[in-house]
Amino acid sequence: MGRPFGVISLALIVIIVAIGNGLRLCEAVFFWKVLEEYHAHPLYIAISGGFWLFAAIFIVIGIWQGKTWAWAGTIASATCYGSWYWIDRLVLQVPHGNWPFALVLTILITGLLAQILLSKKTRFYFNSNEKSRN
Repeated sequence: MGRPFGVISLALIVIIVAIGNGLRLCEAVFFWKVLEEYHAHPLYIAISGGFWLFAAIFIVIGIWQGKTWAWAGTIASATCYGSWYWIDRLVLQVPHGNWPFALVLTILITGLLAQILLSKKTRFYFNSNEKSRN
């Protein structure tokens, strides 16, 4: 059985998150001194970027293989990522004026992920792949 369009889209979204966090990790390493100069905590930036990079890679492999845990893992990691993003933004960063845009984007992406994950084709894909392995 082929992957539904929603599953492919889901994998692409997670790959984009992985790339973004890979860039976060690389920039923390390459610009360590500059970040220290501006009191930006490069170790925190590197650790968080690396953590979300590897979490996204792990999730996308599970999605692509149709693992049942990947469906629940995507829900859990998307919830944790969104929560971390807003805690990081509101507690650790200097306030930015673009918060309404970021909030709307967070809501839209969360809605898109929910629509993909809760669609019948996506749930059937993950459930049928698990049953065919048993």
